[in-house]
Order: sequence, then structure tokens, then C-alpha cells
Amino acid sequence: MAAEAPLQYLLEEATCSICLDYFQDPVLIPECGHNFCRGCLTGSWGTSESEASCPQCRQTFGPRNVLPNRQLARLVEMARRCEDPWGEDGGRVCPKHREPLKLFCKHHETLICVVCDRCKKHRDHSVIPAEEAFQEYQLKVGDCLQAQKEEKEKIAAYKTETEQTVQEMLDLIKKEKKNAVAEFRELQRWLKRQEKLLLARMEETEKEILARRDNGLAGLCSLDDLIQEIEEKHQQPASKLLQDIGSILKKYQAKKTFENPVDLLLEPKWTIWDYNDITVLLKSAMKKLRDTLETGFQLQEVNIILDPDIAHPGCLDISEDQNSIKGRSAFD
Repeated sequence: MAAEAPLQYLLEEATCSICLDYFQDPVLIPECGHNFCRGCLTGSWGTSESEASCPQCRQTFGPRNVLPNRQLARLVEMARRCEDPWGEDGGRVCPKHREPLKLFCKHHETLICVVCDRCKKHRDHSVIPAEEAFQEYQLKVGDCLQAQKEEKEKIAAYKTETEQTVQEMLDLIKKEKKNAVAEFRELQRWLKRQEKLLLARMEETEKEILARRDNGLAGLCSLDDLIQEIEEKHQQPASKLLQDIGSILKKYQAKKTFENPVDLLLEPKWTIWDYNDITVLLKSAMKKLRDTLETGFQLQEVNIILDPDIAHPGCLDISEDQNSIKGRSAFD
């Protein structure tokens, strides 16, 4: 009777909660870890492409992704063989020889009768009493069940850890988005202020150039007036030329020496060159910023060596050169 309880538990674990029968082509929902017959799950979901949910725990998820659970399929097969192996009459009957199935062929993993044991098919095989096989395989099935439960716990722990990591990453990217927006806006405000200051300085330089030009032209006009007055005095006869000659000479002596307009504009010209340097600097800084933003997130190819000792034995296959990995189901 003590063996009946774990056997009953094993049979329950091998039963689909939808059809209440042994699993047929069992599949695992990775989001919640529950198992169902592939056909039962497909029928429960229907053909709609909307959000799916687990028929057992009702957890909802997006893509309808399921994994074949081959380990559970083997457990179900063992459970079938362990379920009431002898029948109500003390043992099933061999369909070929009509003898009780009291022996077990370990090579074919099936119940046989004493006549089957002597036939050519099982002659050199390891054959043990069915009761002994029951005890042996019940332990194996129990080990499979324990491994299955441990694997489920690993998946649940991985799911929890993954969800926590994903949430941390989402929180971090949300923070970085906020920081990026703030930095870009501050940069835009600073550039706008600098643009206004630079344009104001350029306008002042424009005014200075025009003022220097006007001053130079004004000096030229006064010189024209003086030349005309001296020419008139120069053509006068002696009596008139000598009259008021002192005032003409004073005007001439008071006239400043001619200053080249180019020399007058040299200082603002240097200022214009400074503006040109600023423009070149802006172009260079903009190019560096653009290159950084456009290429900063491109991944660079690197050679890596993977350590096979730290790879999950049930989920990862590492190539012989240890340069690539391939994921696989933990139940393959």
C-alpha cells in the first residue's frame, strides 16, 4: 500500500488537466510552466490570433510559444507501464500465448509471458519478474518525476529572474530617455543663446564697418572742398592771392594726413576672420557629435572564447571551436 501513494501521484502528474487522460504529445507553456496535450491546448486556444492564456492558471501572454516536453513524454510512457500492470485477475494475459504476463523484458521494456521468454525474440535478453521490474521502474519514474519538478523550479526561478532583470532594464532605459531629452533641450537652449550673442556681435561689426566707411568718405569730401578753395586762390592775381593767404595755409596745415581706408578696416576684418573660425569650429563639433550619435551604437565584431564549464547543460550547445552557441529546449 505504501507504493500506491507515489504511483497515484505519478499518474496524476502524467495526466492532462484538459482531457483528464495521459498526455499526448505534451508541450510546455514557458511563461507559467504548465503542461498540456498539444491537441488539447490548440483546441482550447482556437484559431484566434488574440492574446492567449493558460487554461490552468489563466496567466495571459502574447505570442503563442510552446516547447515540446520530451522528458514528460517519457515519464508518461513509464506511467502507462506502471499503472495496474497485473490487472484485476492478478495479471494481464499475453495476446499471443494467452498466458499471464508475469515477466518483464528489460531489452524491449515490455511485459511478457513464460512462453515469450523461451522464444527466439527474447532468448538472450535480460528478463526479470514483473514485480521486481515494477519496483525498479517505479524508482526510475520517481527520479524522472523529481527531475521534472526540479526543472520546473529552475524555469520558474529563471522566469522570475528574467522578469526582474527586464524590469530593471526598462526602468534604466526610461531614466536614460529622460536624461537624453533634458540634455538635448539644454543643448538647444544653450546653442540658441550663443546664436543670438554671435549674431548680435556680427551686427555690431557691420555697424562699425559702415561707420568707418562713412568717416573715410567724410574726410574725402572735406579734402575736395579744400582743394577747390586752394585752386581758386592759386589762380588769383598777386594782390588777391596775398590777401587772407594765412587762413588758406592754416586750413592746409590743419588738414590731417590721408589715412588708407584699408588700414581703417583692418581691425573689423580680423573680427570677421574670428567669426569664420567660430563657424569652422561649429561644423567640426557638429560632425563629431553626428558621428558619435550615428555610429556609437554599432556593435563591433570581436572574437570570443566560451567556457563550456559554465554553460547550462540542458539549454546551450557550444561549438567545437568554442566561438558560437545554440540554444535548445531543456526537454530535448
